[in-house]
Amino acid sequence: MEDEAKEVVVIDKDLKKKIKTTVNKILKRSSLYQITELKAREEASAELDLDLSKEPYKLIVREAVESFIEKAILTIESEMGKHHDQIVQDIEGGSEKSTKKKKKKNKTKKEDEAA
Repeated sequence: MEDEAKEVVVIDKDLKKKIKTTVNKILKRSSLYQITELKAREEASAELDLDLSKEPYKLIVREAVESFIEKAILTIESEMGKHHDQIVQDIEGGSEKSTKKKKKKNKTKKEDEAA
């Protein structure tokens, strides 16, 4: 039982914040297509000179990664919504323009036929 008590690590708020900040910096500068939690944890371990593969450090890194991903997803969804609205406006605006052009062309053809 004494061994178990020795393994418990207490992390103060400053260290927890420092870990999360470091992980966020790593995620911001990394390709979200290639970065993994493991890679982020390894890079943060090297930057902080601290083994983050052990509990409770590992959990802090996981929380930081999940939080970052959730924010990224919300941002992507928001941007996609903006782009979707713009595409719809372009299509609607484009169809009106092409309809007007067709009407003008039709009038020109009718005038040619009448002449």
